[in-house]
Amino acid sequence: MNDADRLVAMLDGFHITDRALVRSRERARKDRNPGSASELARAMRRYFAAVEREAASHLAALDRKLDDLYQRQYNLQAERGVAERRLSGARKVLAELGDPMAEEAR
Repeated sequence: MNDADRLVAMLDGFHITDRALVRSRERARKDRNPGSASELARAMRRYFAAVEREAASHLAALDRKLDDLYQRQYNLQAERGVAERRLSGARKVLAELGDPMAEEAR
């Protein structure tokens, strides 16, 4: 397997719509010269460098959103704990005062 075949096989694992890359792949399949393999390698480097940048940027944005979400969840859980303690304390006082509604809520 020569360089062009190896690059084409690697590229065939992806759904590629980039016209320049598709043309380079087709030339590398037809032409068996080293120039077409190096042209394909350049096109693949350009394409996948852009994919890498875009994916890294997307992951960073998702991580920021997840961090924000985790912080909100943590804050809401803490706020819920405070509300539960207030509710429990109020019900205890009302129960001691003989409030029938407090007894039912327990």
